[in-house]
Amino acid sequence: MLAAMTLACGAMAANARDQMIFDMESALVYCRETAMEGPEGIWEFAGDETQVLIKKETRGGKGYDIIVISTPDCRLSPGETIGNIQPSAKKGKYRMKLYVSRKMGTFSDSRTCMAEYIEKDDAILTHPVKLKISVRTMWFLPKFWRSLKISVDNPAASLPHGLVRIYPRKEPSKPVYL
Repeated sequence: MLAAMTLACGAMAANARDQMIFDMESALVYCRETAMEGPEGIWEFAGDETQVLIKKETRGGKGYDIIVISTPDCRLSPGETIGNIQPSAKKGKYRMKLYVSRKMGTFSDSRTCMAEYIEKDDAILTHPVKLKISVRTMWFLPKFWRSLKISVDNPAASLPHGLVRIYPRKEPSKPVYL
């Protein structure tokens, strides 16, 4: 009986420790005390300055949870799990799920994309699902307008999206001035 209670209390303490990551300091403590592998660490979404901790999931699987550390988005709170990353058959390629809506206070709907961990750049590039619709308007236009083609080239659209590692970094992300 005493052994069962000790195991239950130990499991509750371990779960409480896992769930108490809610700021940069507690995330740094977790990273220092844990043998990290692959994409584990503290990351920042390049587009919106949201900082997250990617850590091994507590459910015993092979995936990783994405936990908010700090964000300028008032809809997210530090400590919330906003998604997960599942490994694929190829090393460095993952299936990333990010929650996009809430129902009754809990995250409910997720979007999936491919995430590629690039170790030499300390970055995770995301490749979202793209929807392409093509309508052949040639049938509707007179012959003169069929020869006219209009296209727009936006160089910013080809920039990679993803995350940049904050901790542990192999090299400084910003230049060090002497």
